[in-house]
Amino acid sequence: MTHITSAASGEAALSPFAGDADIRILHRVSSLSDFPLAEPGDGPIRTVAVIDTETTGTDPDHDEIIDIAVVIVAVDPVGQIVRIDRAGQALRDPGMPIPSAITRLTGITDADVCDKVIDLDALEALIASADVRIAHNAAFDIAFVEWLLPGLAGAAWACSARDFDWLEYGFDGAKLGHLLMQIGRFNNGHRAMADVISLLHLLAHRLADGSTVIGVILANAERPTVRIEATGAPFDKRSILKGRGYRWDPAARAWWIEIPAEDLENERLWIQREVTPWGPTPRTRPLTWNERHR
Repeated sequence: MTHITSAASGEAALSPFAGDADIRILHRVSSLSDFPLAEPGDGPIRTVAVIDTETTGTDPDHDEIIDIAVVIVAVDPVGQIVRIDRAGQALRDPGMPIPSAITRLTGITDADVCDKVIDLDALEALIASADVRIAHNAAFDIAFVEWLLPGLAGAAWACSARDFDWLEYGFDGAKLGHLLMQIGRFNNGHRAMADVISLLHLLAHRLADGSTVIGVILANAERPTVRIEATGAPFDKRSILKGRGYRWDPAARAWWIEIPAEDLENERLWIQREVTPWGPTPRTRPLTWNERHR
């Protein structure tokens, strides 16, 4: 008789592919009602709003939110998700036809959103009730959320795509669906709540060192940093800047990088030595999670 001592060993014993390195089994994500929660550790609990939006396009000045989902979770001091407090999802009539590409991506049609209105006061209160907000590629969601809900301007945000070094922890790529598969999960559809549930599974994932993805993200995001720009960098210096991790900001027309505050002086000296030895002085701006990703 085979004795099964855990869910993991039970799965291995029952799978016809157990031990086959060429086959990986993916499990559908759990629903919110079945989401696996941890027992809280000692210390203060922090509330986190996990958010996703679906929109008519990528420009917050011209496009509109058509679907938004928010789940408020409680996170203990060691980064475990210990409670789901509230959840909400709403469709919204954008006042314009939904592009066919967006319908193909999300499944949302003009008929789905016709005359749908969001209670903006209730939505803003829900999102504002959390200590911090997390989204995947947060800069995108922040722009749309703060346009719709200007009272949230300056709220603390973290980004699960930018505030976590996926490569360092053995992952490849940074797309949500691809990352989800790397932890053995999958989800169908591309609606706002489906993406939030996918992200919740990723945030709760325990890493090899015992920490969790959300724990590392929050620690990284709340650490003050500095944005430094290689102001006036010559065109022929773009390769050396890219190699050091700089990114091009078309609005500021400058190469920039975000670094720990304690590295600022060394980075300023590097720019002056390698990029612009005759000036101008590099522009700098301190960042916290109240300004970052905007």
